[in-house]
Amino acid sequence: MRKSERQLITIGLVVLFAAIAWWAYNQYGADTGVLLNLDNQSNSTETYQLAISDLSASVDQSTGHVIVAFKLANEEHFNISSVEVLYALNVADPNNATYAPINATEANGTYKAEIPASFGDTVYYKVKVVYDTGKELVTDVHTITVVDTTAPTATLSIDYNATTGNATITVNATDNDAIDKVILFYAVTADGNLTNVAFSNVTLNVSPYSYTLTVDSNTTDSTYYYLDVYAEVYDLSGNMARVPANGTVQLYANETKTITG
Repeated sequence: MRKSERQLITIGLVVLFAAIAWWAYNQYGADTGVLLNLDNQSNSTETYQLAISDLSASVDQSTGHVIVAFKLANEEHFNISSVEVLYALNVADPNNATYAPINATEANGTYKAEIPASFGDTVYYKVKVVYDTGKELVTDVHTITVVDTTAPTATLSIDYNATTGNATITVNATDNDAIDKVILFYAVTADGNLTNVAFSNVTLNVSPYSYTLTVDSNTTDSTYYYLDVYAEVYDLSGNMARVPANGTVQLYANETKTITG
């Protein structure tokens, strides 16, 4: 082969490789400086599941209502149409009962709904979420008994009339639900010493809770007696408050006066 022919072949090969390099540069690696390996490329798809979490129920001791709270996991990936709490009160068969809906409201990532129950009720409830054009997510039925755990509050006063020798004991009591009864304990002594003294008692069922007794049947002599009193106040759930919390309210019946405790 002549020298001139070999030079033409060499020039042709250089041009061919240059063309191939230019094509590869523009096809795969423009502006990156990296030759991409297409065999190592892959696509991934993430899936999300809508879920109800942290479901709880508590009793509002001021009203007897039940507060249901929960969260929705991954809700940002779904088109949520409605979030409801369904409830039924005191039903014999919760699986076949009619459930009333309440819209749940969201704040700081937590949904809440308030069921209008009363103390003593048994509440059945479940959460229902409608999403993505008609799909539903519904929990199992849960239950809670509305129990009053708050004791009454009370004060006690004694009004003594030195002219009649009578004392009127009054207990002012309030409760978040209702007062059931007041048991009044009292003792009259000559010296105020309550060691080995048996207290008498009377049960009061109707407000105002007052009771009048004779402390001194002879108000003309110089002998004065002591009256010691305390009370136990019960609500409908059996919660009890003692007034005073310890000891007694003591009256020395030497003059007309009012004692509170």
